[in-house]
Amino acid sequence: MHKIARLLSGFFLILVFLASITFSYFNTTAVTIAIGSWELPSQPVSVWIIGAFVTGGTIGLLLGLGIFRNLKSRSEIRRLNQQLSDARQEVGQLRTMSLKDLQ
Repeated sequence: MHKIARLLSGFFLILVFLASITFSYFNTTAVTIAIGSWELPSQPVSVWIIGAFVTGGTIGLLLGLGIFRNLKSRSEIRRLNQQLSDARQEVGQLRTMSLKDLQ
């Protein structure tokens, strides 16, 4: 079963590759994209569209893998560990104090 899934995945990748080559072949009109006053160099339409798909797919994978969420979790863990360390230090100080010091 694993071999069939691997074979189908390879076949799908070859199909996508062939479709992108065919798309690139038929869409060669040069287009300039302007964002405000910033103008990108002229490229064929296919380059812009395939680039948009690749960029979107990459961003989607990064968000799907939870890389940004993982960074947020690590900073939260670091903050909570610092709070725990401070609380343990305070408890240790309170244990060493005598009752007369508290009044």
